[in-house]
Amino acid sequence: MEDRAADLLAGRTDLDRVLVFPRQRLNAAVRGVPNPLEAVRAARGFVREMRAGDYDVALDLQGNLKSGAVLRASGAELRFGPGGEAAKEGNQLFSHRRAVPPPGAVHRVERNLALASALLGETLPYVAPGFPVSPKDWEAADRILQGTGALQKPGADNDGFVVLQPGTSGFGAFKRWPPERFGSLARSLARDGHRVLVTYGPGEESLAAAVGASAGAAVRLLQPPSLTVLAEVIRRARLFVAADTGPLHLAALVGTPLVGLFGPKDPAVYGPYGLRADGTPGLLPVLTQDDVACRPCMLRRCADPLCMRTLAPERVYAAAVAVMAKP
Repeated sequence: MEDRAADLLAGRTDLDRVLVFPRQRLNAAVRGVPNPLEAVRAARGFVREMRAGDYDVALDLQGNLKSGAVLRASGAELRFGPGGEAAKEGNQLFSHRRAVPPPGAVHRVERNLALASALLGETLPYVAPGFPVSPKDWEAADRILQGTGALQKPGADNDGFVVLQPGTSGFGAFKRWPPERFGSLARSLARDGHRVLVTYGPGEESLAAAVGASAGAAVRLLQPPSLTVLAEVIRRARLFVAADTGPLHLAALVGTPLVGLFGPKDPAVYGPYGLRADGTPGLLPVLTQDDVACRPCMLRRCADPLCMRTLAPERVYAAAVAVMAKP
């Protein structure tokens, strides 16, 4: 797990150990004035920690050059990874055994289950992983929610408030839904009597402020202190709405009803996944602007993301109402 998100695996009783890849330390060593010795020290420390585990098997689910290099450095006796077109950037050179995932637009969860099943020689069913919350995070979420006035009573779950998350990573900024559209959605939800929170992370202050300026008194802005506290805030919400970003998958993990807004990426592959209202696993509710001929795409940047810009607030509001109406 990369260091930026390692806290998300804290407290899981189904894991014996979490190995943290020092991406932030490596990035700091190569940006600005390069420090190659620091980069080497960080990489060596990670490899040393991995090999100390004396692992029998390593499974690569990603299938690119970076994951292949980590697979090779693990020292495991059996290195298993994807084959065929699923192995990118020479990844197949780092594995002993490979399995070809199902063809076509297969969701990453289902692809990963297929790879793990091939390794074990038996079909593995989808099991909702859940998301454990620590007492510290529960108390922090309760405190900041009370501070915004979002909670009607302390400790309440599903207390009627809605969470909107306008941000994405800076790298994926072209996947964002415009802030004025989030503002329009917030006003519609507030007219229905919902308390609306806009959550944001470091560096997203101006984006959240733009949503707030558009929505006016309809929203309250909230910056959770960590991803784990954000997960607990989302868990207590009646609904979560976001574009293609990590917190959308947190909402799927904690079981909060959601609406995902997708443009460049194909939600059939990358969308939020979990147990649906009927108890079956699969893709959770998403919206796309299907009359944009160039989507989905594999672009890493776009000067005019029509697929997001033309997604109407009225459609998102209707989807939100429909999701909240389900038992």
